[in-house]
Amino acid sequence: MPSVTLTLRWLAATALALLFAGDAAADEVRFRLINGTEFPIRSLVLSPEDLGTWGPNVLGAPSLKPGEAREVAVRGVFVNCNVDLKVVFDINASEPIWQYLNLCSLQQIRLRFDQWSGVTTASYEE
Repeated sequence: MPSVTLTLRWLAATALALLFAGDAAADEVRFRLINGTEFPIRSLVLSPEDLGTWGPNVLGAPSLKPGEAREVAVRGVFVNCNVDLKVVFDINASEPIWQYLNLCSLQQIRLRFDQWSGVTTASYEE
């Protein structure tokens, strides 16, 4: 019986720790994605920082055309707000990744593509 009580206490402590985690955000996070590139964006996926375990497409259909913007809603409970973000283009084979974004404070992210260097960059507002 002592091991059951200890297990229940551990579960309760873990649940409280997750509930009151410093960076925790609940239910839904929203930000504006602006496609300043020349390519339609097919998907936007997130991973906990440095893990490379990409979740489902949070952009939704249809693809985000060049020059367009869309509000992106990410649902769930985030114990840690820091994520890595990856975009997948319809045409361009590159899949750029931005690391250590604070999803809980992100308001807007604008993607740009430099034709000369072939590099996609991002600027964000928190």
